[in-house]
This record gives sequence, C-alpha cells and structure tokens, in this order.
Amino acid sequence: MSRAYEQHEDVYRLHLTSAAGRAVDIGVSVYVVRGTMIDSGFHRARAAVLEARAQLRVEGVIVTHWHEDHAGNVATLVRHGVPIAMRAETEVMLRHAPDLPLYRRLVWGRPPALDTDFERFDAEGFEFLHTPGHSSDHQVVWDTKTGTVFSGDLWLGVRSRVFHSAEDPYRIVESLRQIAALGPSRMFDAHRGLVREPARALIARAEWITETIGEIERRVGKGQSDREILAGVLGGEELAGYVSYGDYARGNFVRAVRRRLSLAGY
Repeated sequence: MSRAYEQHEDVYRLHLTSAAGRAVDIGVSVYVVRGTMIDSGFHRARAAVLEARAQLRVEGVIVTHWHEDHAGNVATLVRHGVPIAMRAETEVMLRHAPDLPLYRRLVWGRPPALDTDFERFDAEGFEFLHTPGHSSDHQVVWDTKTGTVFSGDLWLGVRSRVFHSAEDPYRIVESLRQIAALGPSRMFDAHRGLVREPARALIARAEWITETIGEIERRVGKGQSDREILAGVLGGEELAGYVSYGDYARGNFVRAVRRRLSLAGY
C-alpha cells in the first residue's frame, strides 16, 4: 500500500493505492479539512488512515457512501473512538457487511462489519446532501464556510463510461445538476482530486450522460441488441468489464437504460 499527501490551502488530500489498484491505475482519496476527515479509505490502508488521523488531528469522520474504498475503515476508526457521521442507510450496509465480488476484495480488501455502537459526529460547518445514483445512500459533503464540495463518487470525470451494476444514470444526472446549482468554488473528487471549474465540470458530466442516454434509448427503440449499442455508443467493453464479470462495466450503462425503459413500459 502506498500513500501521498497533497495540500490545497486548507484541504489535505491523502491519496491511497494498493498493489492491485496500481496495476489497474485506480486509487482513492481521503480528505481532511479543519479536523474533519471525509471518507475513511479502504481497509488495507488502515495504518495510513490512522496515521493521518493522528497527524492531522482528526476530530470526526463523514462517510459519503458504503462502498469499501470509502467506508472500509469505519469499524476500525470506531474502535479507536472516532465519531462518525453517515446516513442511516450507510450504517445499515456497514453493519450487514455485504459480500463483495472477488475483484473488489483484491483491490480494496474486505472491511470488517460495524458491530458496535459509536459516537455520532456533529460536523459543524458541513452539510450532507443526498445525491443518489452511484449508490442509493450516496451523499456529498458541502463545506458551507468555503463553498467547497467533496463529491465522493458523484462526478468521476466528464466521460467516464464504466458503471457499477446497481448504478442509475438517470438519478446521477439529477444529482449532478443539484450540486452544480450550488455554484461550488472548489470540488474534490474521491478518485481524481481537485476539479477545476466544478460547476462547469458537473454540468458537462450531466449533459454527456443525458446525451448518451438519449442515443441508447433511440437504439433500443430501433431494436438493437445490448452488444450492438455498447459497440456503437460506448466503444465496446473495456478490460474492467471482463475482469469484474460485468459488475463494473460499460455494458451496465446500456443495461440501466434498458431497465428504465422496461419499467416505463417501452
């Protein structure tokens, strides 16, 4: 496991990677601002997260959503007496400790279940804004003092085409526009770090997803298969789709649109 610190004025970024993650060029970031840690990283990085907690005098942690790269050290931090703020749905998932696909266990490790009570963190100066789509419990953290948004996995890049099997691109668009309307001065993405011109980036992502949904819907209406749509609209599948057996794949975008159309009776 490796880590690297960056400082952006009042915000510290702890960028965490594992050996398996570096092989596929993926890592995750934990942020600390004014004694508040946003997300807890993956379980294999627990030593680095505990070290950052001590060095940066962390008073509490806010969790954006239950995924193991973001909430993987909640149970560990609770055992060290750290107060936690998270949505009720997130807590339920962490207590349940759902089984994870092999590729996710290899990259991030499997965190222990949250099996004890904990102190609730009163994160003064921060608001939690529910932004479902990536996951049903996803929230972003809005720093009311500086107009900064810590976006978790809401954004992930304007043209990011890979989706988890449970993601809902329609709801992601709604959430992106909701946060863009705040006019944030800064945005910190969990995987890409500091994002310049955040409102513009959020809108660009929302518009690209909307346009892509429209094209997929049009091709579904013409009777094209998922494979034809995947090739014609998204450039085919990439390695992650095969390694994850379709759990983290471009094809999930197509399947999500078809699922929505089916529910609507088309």
